[in-house]
Amino acid sequence: MKTKYIIGPSHIHRNYIKQIDDEIKNGLLFDNCILDSYRGIPIWSQHIYNSINENYADSQVYWIVSDYKFNNRDYDKILQMQNTDELFIDTIGHPGNVFKEFLERRHIELLGTHSLKVIDFILSKFPNIKLIFWCLYKRTKANKNSSYPKYLWYDVIKEKYKNNIIDIDLFVTPEDFNSKTLDKGGHPNKSGYVLLNDMINSV
Repeated sequence: MKTKYIIGPSHIHRNYIKQIDDEIKNGLLFDNCILDSYRGIPIWSQHIYNSINENYADSQVYWIVSDYKFNNRDYDKILQMQNTDELFIDTIGHPGNVFKEFLERRHIELLGTHSLKVIDFILSKFPNIKLIFWCLYKRTKANKNSSYPKYLWYDVIKEKYKNNIIDIDLFVTPEDFNSKTLDKGGHPNKSGYVLLNDMINSV
């Protein structure tokens, strides 16, 4: 059986995953899994591409995709990258890296559109990875009043990536999803980790 390699943001970071230490130790949750987490890592991080590349041959790869606006101070760099072949930035982000001066609609549109280009490229290279849009579900499905442009909402994205996505809608309702998170950032509580574990084991 292949190891399950899971890369993502703080949602699987030690600061939060410690809630289920006993369950992991006893093989009840995330058995045969490698959890590789970086707080605030943006979608366009070169590290994500490199890590998927390193693990793809020997593991089933799961990517918990970050929010479009993580590390949004990269906006100017990403703006300069448009109309070039550049996609990635050498950063792993850091906690608290969402800045209000880069949250206008034009910022979200560019960061979101660039993020989709990155995802498209990664899938072209690694077609068998599985995507979990946990942050986006929280932001645009569980939250009924998201300010994100509609073409960046979960329901649109899940159709775009229907061949790779593990669809949260198949496991929980938007209303119940909120009961499985600790905070506005969507970090899982214990029942949230059970949900995430069930999603990963469904593939």
